[in-house]
Amino acid sequence: MSAISIIIPTHNAEEYLAETVNSLLNQSLPPLEIIIIDDNSNDGSLAIACQLSGEYPALISVYSRKFKSAPKSRNLGAAISTGEALMFVDADDVLGPNTLEALSEALNTKQAGVAACPWLRLEKVGENWLARPASCAQRRPGQDALSAWLTGWYYPTSSILWTREAFNKTGGWDEEATINQDGDLMMRAIAQGIPFIEASKGVAYYRKLPSGQESVSGKGKTLKGLKGRIHVLDKIARILKEQDIQKNYKDSLSRAYRGIAEDAKMVDKNIYRDTKLKQKKYQPIFLASIFVKGTRWLSRYSTGIRGSKPTPEEFQEKVDWLNDMVIKESASLPAMSKVKDVKLPMVSVIIPVYNRAHLLHRSLDSVVSQTFKNIEILIIDDCSRDDPYSVTKEYNDSRIKYIRQKENQGVAAARNRGLREAKGEFVAFLDDDDEWFPEKLSRQVELFLQSPPEVGLVYTGVETVMDEGHSEVQLPTERGDVYRKLLIKNCIHGGSSTMMRRNIITNVGFFDENLVAIEDYEYWLRISRYYYFDFIEEPLVRYHDIRAISTNTDVRRSRNFQANLDARDQFYVKHQAQMKKEGVAHLFLVQSANRHMAPHWNDMKSARRLALKAFFYAPTSKSTIVALAATLFSLKFVNKVKTVIYGNSRAKKESIGT
Repeated sequence: MSAISIIIPTHNAEEYLAETVNSLLNQSLPPLEIIIIDDNSNDGSLAIACQLSGEYPALISVYSRKFKSAPKSRNLGAAISTGEALMFVDADDVLGPNTLEALSEALNTKQAGVAACPWLRLEKVGENWLARPASCAQRRPGQDALSAWLTGWYYPTSSILWTREAFNKTGGWDEEATINQDGDLMMRAIAQGIPFIEASKGVAYYRKLPSGQESVSGKGKTLKGLKGRIHVLDKIARILKEQDIQKNYKDSLSRAYRGIAEDAKMVDKNIYRDTKLKQKKYQPIFLASIFVKGTRWLSRYSTGIRGSKPTPEEFQEKVDWLNDMVIKESASLPAMSKVKDVKLPMVSVIIPVYNRAHLLHRSLDSVVSQTFKNIEILIIDDCSRDDPYSVTKEYNDSRIKYIRQKENQGVAAARNRGLREAKGEFVAFLDDDDEWFPEKLSRQVELFLQSPPEVGLVYTGVETVMDEGHSEVQLPTERGDVYRKLLIKNCIHGGSSTMMRRNIITNVGFFDENLVAIEDYEYWLRISRYYYFDFIEEPLVRYHDIRAISTNTDVRRSRNFQANLDARDQFYVKHQAQMKKEGVAHLFLVQSANRHMAPHWNDMKSARRLALKAFFYAPTSKSTIVALAATLFSLKFVNKVKTVIYGNSRAKKESIGT
């Protein structure tokens, strides 16, 4: 793992930046590149970075952006970097001379892993920086990394090396996290099963800033800091639940919420009350609690506790080495290099392809002719038996990247591969048989740039080309908080109309690869739980009905319809708790029952089962009564029921089985 990219976000770090870079230049295994992202510094940080780049132009690149966000700077650095491994070094930290080599050796056996080396804290005593032991909570014997991280043990980001594959699997840094940003990233990685390796060699020095130079982590007990900690912890709890491993971490979650509650007691009564409730929710039952407390007591007095303190001589040896290195390498620097430019925003276009190479020209033509030009086009070939690669080569466009899956995994996995490879601030999805109108991307980007960060997804109207050659237009109607509406039915026609902020995957996750269909609908639902939606009313997408291009219409339609019904069952199991909480479970079940009653399907037994379940939840609901009647009586009788319930005008418009 020799090609390592170092990303350094800086903001007002003129006092330390040269030392940080010098420690990287003196590594036994030199990095491939050092990328410095200056985030609107108002001191000399940018000038120092440019001087360093002037001294090492082939190694150090400098960019400047007004983000006011270290996670955004880090994500930008990761997007423009080229190494097969990534390290995110804070601008005030330093590394021991063999650290990159030690971490690289640790990662050599892990194709998609993350490695961490020992670390010490630098504290200023008088005029000197002295090394002290790592000051985080100790890790108990037998305690796994995630459980320990939840309860205060950690490695700082400057001690961690990522394979690019592992970093991409996490979805990157959460740009909404205001605190514990590195803990959020690492806990998401471990919770998702990414291998975590602890190297025995190398050392990172994590600087404790003097009074008046408080770091982000020092603000954790403020109102904003408490909310930020809850944001991260709620997310990790949700991921653990989705991974079906939350039961293994209930004690750790309970302790983590208790810590926030104690800090909130004198700051905000509502936060204190809410976190105490969450603490009790995860607290082990009485006997288990006694066992856990006993285990903690024994581990406190047992040998082998992680984080034993080095001797004073070891401390002084480290500091002497650091001082010698800084004096030797901090000579006068040459004239400044220029700050490099990167065009923002960029849109990543994800096109899953499977056995439809003959249609790919149509979709690709519509993408390359977009009026918005700052794009990358990710063609994800889901192990096609035809040759989509030859189609992409015809375009000779450097923006097109062809990626072939090792095996056929389905459209959800293909889209997820695209999300992990995407470097753009925004992501747009396009099916390989659909096409966009030329201004589609520019209109959506323009709306996003005018919208608050709470808007996570923008969709458009759609023109659908039918079997017979005529077209129909579907105009969007739902914006803002659409979560409750999506719990009932999908209000977005076709995934090819959507564009989303890429970074929302750090909160929402990826497409559910276990769903046999409607994976896009389920993903929009999860996004809508945490973000607002907006739309552009005009049809900017042309959707081609799958039946019009199928060589065996009836077989293909039947197969797709069965998959849709099976997926709706999965969908209901996954989201029924929220549906019941919102009081809409019966409406979703009625929708499913109506599908089973469709004339070309006519599965009355399944429809009756679903209608009865809906009736159980809402026996006075008009829609449930009509649906249940339709499964039990003749169409003539049902029409009479509808007339009684809805009246003549509405009854004529109502139809069962659509």
